[in-house]
Amino acid sequence: MILDTENPGPYSLFVSEKTINEAIYTGETPGTADIMDAFQADTVISIEQSDRVIEESIRKGRPVYIDNSDARFKVFVQEIMDRIKGDKSLLRNIAPVLHEMRVIKDSVEIAETRKAVGITGEAFLNACRICKPEMYEYEVEAMIEYTFRKNGSPMPAFQSIVGSGPNAVKLHYSENNRQMQNGDLLLLDIGSEFEYHCGDITRTIPVNGKFSKEQRDIYELVLKSQKAAIEAMKPGNFLIAGHNISTRILVRGLYDLGLITDTTSTWQKKFYLLYPISHYLGMDVHDVGDYGTTFPEMVEKIASGENYGRKLERGMVLTIEPGLYFRNNGLSQLSGLFGKEASAEEINNFIHKVTPVYEKYKNIGIRIEDDVLITEDGCENVSGNIPKEIADIERIMKKSNRLEMSF
Repeated sequence: MILDTENPGPYSLFVSEKTINEAIYTGETPGTADIMDAFQADTVISIEQSDRVIEESIRKGRPVYIDNSDARFKVFVQEIMDRIKGDKSLLRNIAPVLHEMRVIKDSVEIAETRKAVGITGEAFLNACRICKPEMYEYEVEAMIEYTFRKNGSPMPAFQSIVGSGPNAVKLHYSENNRQMQNGDLLLLDIGSEFEYHCGDITRTIPVNGKFSKEQRDIYELVLKSQKAAIEAMKPGNFLIAGHNISTRILVRGLYDLGLITDTTSTWQKKFYLLYPISHYLGMDVHDVGDYGTTFPEMVEKIASGENYGRKLERGMVLTIEPGLYFRNNGLSQLSGLFGKEASAEEINNFIHKVTPVYEKYKNIGIRIEDDVLITEDGCENVSGNIPKEIADIERIMKKSNRLEMSF
């Protein structure tokens, strides 16, 4: 496509006609009228004319904005530039402009996000209603993605994470092929796509429908931290503010449980805090946009409590997703992870003190994620009606509420 502010019909689409063989395999190219109607274009131009249009703009000294990530097209334009000896400063990257437009959502984008989140919530409820010991993770995944399609979503917004037992502690687990056992937790990180906009929610449920005491301990701590983080998502606050509030609550709770021995120890906090808890949500599940900082800096300062980077603005949509993950071999990884930040004696003393407690929570992985819209004076939890309280989840999973499915 091309946007040209100096032409009476500024929005044009370039169309490539298919060969006969291409048409046999994938169908005919829609007619000009159909294309203009579907995409609301002012004009339709044959792709063969694209070099003429680009060359004309360069000769007139007008900037040509392209997507630098499209390497093939970038080379095509650069070859035109070289051939006519054009001013190379006229070739510019459009990504920063488009990315910023995607950060602030308009009413249509917000409506499409709501729909995607709503479909995702329905899928979660159906997953709860069929989940039981001895099922396979992929059976739950099948129900989730069936619900997406049934409700108008053409596809998942990302590969569904359906991780039970030891798989719940793997942040981006996606094999989804384990047979679930009585006493397991099941972590569901799922999202439907609707009209190119994504939902992204995470809920963690007990496979047998009832949380154990240890599972409750961690779940209630993560939920408390998540609710507090959501409250901090207001215009003018730093984007990192929710993460910092969540961190303070998680660290205090871990200390009270005996899983941290020093709340001022950066490396002890980093052992449990694995990622920044917010990202933009939009046409991609980790959507583009300026955070006012870099991801490496966010990781480096993950336990610092500092406010930095970009401030929240009305129209932003972000996730809030704190989690705690007790890897089976987590304590044995400490020297490899933090050997440059703490002495061997300090690490060994920590392991000696926390091992009896850590053993009780091994293979518990809990993440709770919602999608929030920044409003005029606060935020709206767009996924707030998707159950996450322990009592609500256990009620939904009662046998009387079950769905019996045969795939």
